Amino acid sequence: MAGSGHDVTMTPSLDTADPEEVLLLAADAARLVLESGGETYRAEETAAAFASALGGAEAECFATPTGLVLSFTGMDGRVRSIVRRISKRAMNLERIVRIDELVRRLGSGSADFAAAAESLDQIERLPPRHLALSLLGAAATTGFFTLLFGGAWNDALVSALVGILVSRIGPRLARKTLPDFFINLVAGAAATLLCLLALRLGFSTNSNATVIGVIMILVPGVAVTNAIRDIVAGDLVAGVARGADAFMAAAAISVGAGGAHQLWRLVTGGAA
Repeated sequence: MAGSGHDVTMTPSLDTADPEEVLLLAADAARLVLESGGETYRAEETAAAFASALGGAEAECFATPTGLVLSFTGMDGRVRSIVRRISKRAMNLERIVRIDELVRRLGSGSADFAAAAESLDQIERLPPRHLALSLLGAAATTGFFTLLFGGAWNDALVSALVGILVSRIGPRLARKTLPDFFINLVAGAAATLLCLLALRLGFSTNSNATVIGVIMILVPGVAVTNAIRDIVAGDLVAGVARGADAFMAAAAISVGAGGAHQLWRLVTGGAA
């Protein structure tokens, strides 16, 4: 991710924006950081940096993976605060990088409220990654992980194809507003069943390597890393929350994969 440690004691912008609008803009910036998979400290510093750069004083932000509270004192001496709920989270490093760049522009005085609001709106409207690039990434990740875990080249090709299919399960089910636990469970089960089917049809020779290779794209590695980072930084509430979220994701994947494997053995009479 892009640089951290934003300076929250910036010189107020010459722009005379309404403090209420500044509050909403700063909260939206922090919300985007959290929704894009950013660390808790980054969201807090982003909100405080926006508020301070646009005329707020004593800006304070408390963020968790599921919500944030922001307050600051306006130039009129009144304290303003807002609460924002975070209901969706997905990894999007491009958003985080661009928000960091916008914070630096505000700090240097090269952007006022209007420019910041327009830039933040453009960041939120960034189109998703091209489908072909996402599929290529899923195929490469699963294929090379299969090789890493001892699979042959034919196993890697099977894993790559299954990885492409599994990578589309999450976005499809997310549109139906299903819980993440259920999405991970279904994805883990689908990965296992497809790999076992490929073994039965003779396309692969090592089902363990193919299954593990595909499951690796489902493992919440970034969530675990951010949880440890938050705990080390002293953000215990956020760290424990992220850790619990990662644990539930891993549990769902395990239940789905294990249940699908047992179902396969039951249907096929114990044959792997």
